[in-house]
Amino acid sequence: MKEDTVELRDGSVVLIRQVQSEDAPLLAEGFTRLSMESRQLRFLTGKSRLSPAELRYFTEIDHHDHEALGALNPDDGRGLGIARYIRHTDDLEGAEVAVTVIDEWQDRGLGTELLKRLADRARQEGIRHFTALVDVDNEAVTALLRDSHADVRVIEREPGSVEYQIPLPPRGLGDALYSVLRAFGRSQVRPPISIPDTLAAITPEELTGPDRPDS
Repeated sequence: MKEDTVELRDGSVVLIRQVQSEDAPLLAEGFTRLSMESRQLRFLTGKSRLSPAELRYFTEIDHHDHEALGALNPDDGRGLGIARYIRHTDDLEGAEVAVTVIDEWQDRGLGTELLKRLADRARQEGIRHFTALVDVDNEAVTALLRDSHADVRVIEREPGSVEYQIPLPPRGLGDALYSVLRAFGRSQVRPPISIPDTLAAITPEELTGPDRPDS
């Protein structure tokens, strides 16, 4: 994927490209610019930094089963946000999805631009649907997903949450994925992507939960 120059709805310009292993310092620095509330809502903890193991996991990716697209400020090169999918090991046409944008760049349309391009990459790599965990008490999000697309379905229930499967349309996002993006923006989707237990075992820092991490 080439680097794209994108104008957001407020006139701001960002660069969007695939995340590479050398982006670990950018990711670490961008994490420091998330508010404590954003960290708590995204990672289920108020952790102060990403561990070395997390940074490796988030940036040393294969761009097939694990893809991440980052947005950069062209003026200073700093990171602004990331959209990520990680393919399910037991469902090769499905992947968990997550989007994170630093606080001062939220509500400008950056999350939408990231997710659009991530959906394109997912289709290119044979992914046909995304999944997202939603708290059972979030009736607004549940209604958004229920009403936005006839093919959205519940694939698993567990204490406190429901996992939804959202089909990827042939192009673009479609109503269902827009609803997921709105839910992320409202912090009503539970973080689906967290670092694996195998990495958690080798790092002393407080790690993310549940399942695997996003940016």
